Amino acid sequence: MKSKIFAVGSIVCILALAISFHIVSRINDRVPKNPSGTVGNTSGNLYNGGIFCENDGYVYFANAYDNNALYRMRPDESEMTRLIASQTASINADGKYLYYYQQGSGSGTGLGYVINTTGIYRAEKENPKKLACLDRIFGKNVVLIDNALYYSCIENDATTNKIDIDGENKEVVFDFDVLPTCVYDSTLYYANNKDNQHLMAFTPETGLTRQALIDDIYMPIVDGSSVYGIDVHNGYALVCVNLYNGTRTTLDTEWTDMLNVTDGNYIYYQTAGKTPQLKRIYKDGSHMEVVSEGAYNAIHVTSNFVYFNGFGSTIPVYKTPVNGAVNVTTFDAAATAAAAAMTPNKK
Repeated sequence: MKSKIFAVGSIVCILALAISFHIVSRINDRVPKNPSGTVGNTSGNLYNGGIFCENDGYVYFANAYDNNALYRMRPDESEMTRLIASQTASINADGKYLYYYQQGSGSGTGLGYVINTTGIYRAEKENPKKLACLDRIFGKNVVLIDNALYYSCIENDATTNKIDIDGENKEVVFDFDVLPTCVYDSTLYYANNKDNQHLMAFTPETGLTRQALIDDIYMPIVDGSSVYGIDVHNGYALVCVNLYNGTRTTLDTEWTDMLNVTDGNYIYYQTAGKTPQLKRIYKDGSHMEVVSEGAYNAIHVTSNFVYFNGFGSTIPVYKTPVNGAVNVTTFDAAATAAAAAMTPNKK
């Protein structure tokens, strides 16, 4: 009798442990909610491809010297390591995870790399191999706002989609592509590509959309009461428009192709024309400087450096200190790390 009681008790204990383990596993697998106001990357970086993303003391970037594999480094370019071999863009980050658009298979070898597919992915920062595909789509322009990802889907009819960070509640937010990149104060700002180019404001919490400005501003970057961008009706000049009263200030009359805005004083931007130049200027329109002669793109800002590429090429990657004197050099640390990552270990 005692043996039967012992056997039954053992089975009950085993079942209890199994249930407890399952519950703990489910809890550990839950995607924690982000605090209100979380944004995955800066507007300027996302407009330029989202190749660099600074978060919690690290810079996550797609290494052009390694087929845009996802790397991590400190802002001073130390502690550089490869996290994910697949091609990445539109990098976003929150407290625990990285979110990105995977463009294709990475630079590694083997079946695992062959079967990687295009889509929106989530990976743990501390364990990048633990990743999940949230939506297998052909798209671009991913931005994290609080606990949802907004992104362009261009497979058939262009739409702007949304999916929660846990992969649930997928929906079409707009039936057209709105470049979901500019976020300020939990509001998504975009140019109305469907009816006109007026600046619109979408509030995810309420799902309501309103017109913010009648101005047609391309690549709008909202910074407090200021909207920096490109005036499509004024020779593509670099302008600043007051978000509340519409007052407009022209910062540079040259045709502007793209821009990025720092947390400090500067706007970095590329001008076209007979003498293309990468420039920087104070946000008030003073202290204009030429960073480098020629045509450049993919202008990304971190706390230490501004990174950029020559137009039409991905390497070399150039950089200059984000503040202080201009000093253009190449991103050699990334090339060195890529060479080491792609070299087989020798025993």
